[in-house]
Amino acid sequence: MPICIVANWKLNGSRAFNTQWALEFFKNFNGHNFSSLGIAPASLYIDHLKSVIGDYDIKIGSQNIDLEQTGARTGEISASMIKDLGCEFSIIGHSERRILFHETNQMICQKLIQANNNFVIPILCIGESAEENQSNTTFKVLEQQIIEALENVDELSSLIIAYEPVWAIGSGKTPNPEEIDSVHEMIKDVVQSRFPKIGLESVLYGGSVNLKNAYSLFEQKNIDGALIGGASLDGREFALIANLFNELRIQQ
Repeated sequence: MPICIVANWKLNGSRAFNTQWALEFFKNFNGHNFSSLGIAPASLYIDHLKSVIGDYDIKIGSQNIDLEQTGARTGEISASMIKDLGCEFSIIGHSERRILFHETNQMICQKLIQANNNFVIPILCIGESAEENQSNTTFKVLEQQIIEALENVDELSSLIIAYEPVWAIGSGKTPNPEEIDSVHEMIKDVVQSRFPKIGLESVLYGGSVNLKNAYSLFEQKNIDGALIGGASLDGREFALIANLFNELRIQQ
């Protein structure tokens, strides 16, 4: 099963945090399918988190990788390095990376290639600003991001896309679920029609997902899961969101 519910812990965490989070998560998660769950901790804690999680098939990934394999790039972490630590996925092109670190679609394209070369599943993040949303150019902006990120990628065996409207992240604001569903449908159409050699596994939603709005999102046909930020820092809340997802998928 593809990774569907992903925790992005961003610049948070410690060894004590990992241990407490796992206690709360396992106390509240009532499913048996761990393989659809993913956690992206700070890279420094990947090894420790894996030891805390143990043999459960929860996927561990990184929040970013470098666009090069090796070289004089102080402080960077390569796809081969995270693979060596047992990571199965990496978030690539998150809006915070685009805004704070000035990542371009061309740089993101190189990271996708690095991920694929090292058998790491990329979670490609795309999204529009508030101004772009208000000017009704969401579809155009997202299509351009997809095309520029994938245009030099000959083939990807696995790809996950996360739609994260920039104006919704961390704001508590969530677009109408039906509107999000239509955006996800468009994303799938663009990838499948223009990039037939790209193996698109799923399209996740990543704009302030929490326990209050998760059910209405997961009900939608084209929303395959969620990339969760703030709410994922609470092991209990992340478990309850995952429970909701599993319950709905069983019903469907």
